[in-house]
Amino acid sequence: MVTFYCKKGCRTCQKARDWLDAHGVSYRFVDYTKEPPPEALVRKIIAEFGDGALRRRHKRYKELKAQGPEAWLQAIREDPGLLVRPILVFEDGSYAVGFDPEYWESLFS
Repeated sequence: MVTFYCKKGCRTCQKARDWLDAHGVSYRFVDYTKEPPPEALVRKIIAEFGDGALRRRHKRYKELKAQGPEAWLQAIREDPGLLVRPILVFEDGSYAVGFDPEYWESLFS
């Protein structure tokens, strides 16, 4: 089973959820605005993706982009909606960020 961090009401998250359902993937849905991902995971995502860990459409993106990882982490603590979504976390601790149907096919084949 995977943990699926997303936000209720997000269209991309709904598409991702529909994809998981259509492919018979067992998952636990977590609304990350109510239960944010563990800080260790957020740190890994920031380390791997840099400012790509932040949602570009968020109103604070431009302000935060130039501030760096520690500022991003603090901002995500205050507003988890800044974090890119969706996030899949597998039982082995690996993770996938964002929704790309072709990439997800490779994860579950």
